[in-house]
Amino acid sequence: MSLQQNIELHSSLVAAINARQVPGRLLAVDFLMEQHTSAATDYLYRGAPGWREWINDLLEEFAEDARCEVEEIVAAEEDFVLANIRVRGRAVHSGVPLEFRWAEVTWFRDGKATRVAGFTTDSEALLAVGMRRIGGRAGGIRRSERRAA
Repeated sequence: MSLQQNIELHSSLVAAINARQVPGRLLAVDFLMEQHTSAATDYLYRGAPGWREWINDLLEEFAEDARCEVEEIVAAEEDFVLANIRVRGRAVHSGVPLEFRWAEVTWFRDGKATRVAGFTTDSEALLAVGMRRIGGRAGGIRRSERRAA
């Protein structure tokens, strides 16, 4: 798939989160989601049922109006999209504003998401795809020896 198709597919996955739906047709049979300890949750989710469980875990502290949005596409190639993500809304019990951010890499194969990994920072996510930032936030991104997903 092309870079643009992967970005569009990634956008569809975010839309599914906001609709509180499982995007089954967009997930590979062997789909895997891992959230690192410092990300939203520290757990391994498998398949479409895992997607549903992840949404429930992610949004359990948010009221119904919570929205997930892509703040920035940090890097994208033919097999992945790395994005900074934010969920904003109100706390379910108190109603106070609540926000959570993380960086995620979504890998694709044959037009489907195969794996998502969440990280605390985009620097950690860049390392996961064998890249690194040079010159700070305003600098560029440089490929290291790229690791296979």
